[in-house]
Amino acid sequence: MVRRLSLLLPALLVAMALPVNANNCTLRVAVAASFRPALEQVLPEFGRRHACPVQLSSGSSGVLYQQIAHRAPFDLFLSADRERPELLEKQGGVLGNSRQTYALGLLALWHPKSESNIEQLMQTWPDTIVLADPRVAPFGNAARQVLEGLGLWEKKQTQLARAHNAGQAYLMLDSGNAQLGFVAASQMRAAGRTNFWLLPQHWYHPIEQQLVIPIQSRRPQKAQALADYLRSPEVQAQLRRLGYGVLPAADRGRDGGRGV
Repeated sequence: MVRRLSLLLPALLVAMALPVNANNCTLRVAVAASFRPALEQVLPEFGRRHACPVQLSSGSSGVLYQQIAHRAPFDLFLSADRERPELLEKQGGVLGNSRQTYALGLLALWHPKSESNIEQLMQTWPDTIVLADPRVAPFGNAARQVLEGLGLWEKKQTQLARAHNAGQAYLMLDSGNAQLGFVAASQMRAAGRTNFWLLPQHWYHPIEQQLVIPIQSRRPQKAQALADYLRSPEVQAQLRRLGYGVLPAADRGRDGGRGV
C-alpha cells in the first residue's frame, strides 16, 4: 500500500497544481525542461491564432512520463526523447497515433575557453563536470554516451555532478557552481551565450524529441493544433535558429493527428 501511494504521489501533486476550469480552454502541457525556453518563444503566435492559453509544467522527461502514466491531467506531452512517448503508446496511454517527432535536440558542452581542444579539455579537466541525470534526462543520457565514447565515463565518476534535468544542469553552470558541463544547445542559444561547443552528432545517438497526446487529455483537438503548429515549416525554421537540428525527412513528411 505504501509503495502504491508513493507511485501515485507525483501525479496527485501535479493534479493539485493544475486545477481544471471547465469554462476556459487552457491547454495543459508537460514539457521537457530543455525545450521550455524554445517553447516559450514560439507560443505567443500560437496563442494569438487559437485564443487558447497554454499552461506549462516542466521537468525531466522521465519524471513527466511517470506523472502522465499515473494519469496526471495533461493535454500534451513534449518529451526530450522518443523512449517515453513510445512507452506510453505501448501501454495504451496515448490517443490514436498522436506520437510524432517535433524537434531534434543537439548536445553542447559549456566550457570556459573557446580555443581549447574539446577532447583534451575533457581528458585533463580536474574539477566538476555537470550533466543531467542519464537515468531520466535524455540530454544526460547523450552526455553519458559522449563520455563513454571518449573512455571517460568510469574515469570521471568522482567529478560528475548530476542535475535532475537539463534545465537544472544549465542553472548549476550559470550560477558559477561549475565551469564545465553538458547542456542543450538550445539553452545556450536562448541565453545568447557563445561559450560552448556544439558536440559532433555522431558522438551520441540522435535525440529525437517526440510528443504524444495522453489518453486523459480533455482538449485533444487543441493539443493536436499545437502539435501541428510545432511541426510547421515556420516553427521548424525558428527552432533551427534556436539550436535544434533538422528533422529527418520521414518525420517531416509524416501525417499526424489521425485517430485523435
